[in-house]
Amino acid sequence: MDISRAAELTPEVEKTIDDMFEYHKWTDAQVAAGVRIRQALAAAVKVIIADVPPSPDRTVAIRKLRDARMDCNSAITHGGKY
Repeated sequence: MDISRAAELTPEVEKTIDDMFEYHKWTDAQVAAGVRIRQALAAAVKVIIADVPPSPDRTVAIRKLRDARMDCNSAITHGGKY
């Protein structure tokens, strides 16, 4: 359910919100996926540090990769529901 389009707080919307913010323990397969993603994004940050001059743009690029990791974690956790 896309709660950004919800016009009111229905039981279905409330259930979706609760699911979005509840802790969900990862399976072994999810843990493995998370490790691969973390390693790939960390490698990208290392290349950026090595090859991109310090600047506001570099800072934003690194921040976006950190945000990407969190978004990937959420997608893994929720199986792509949100």
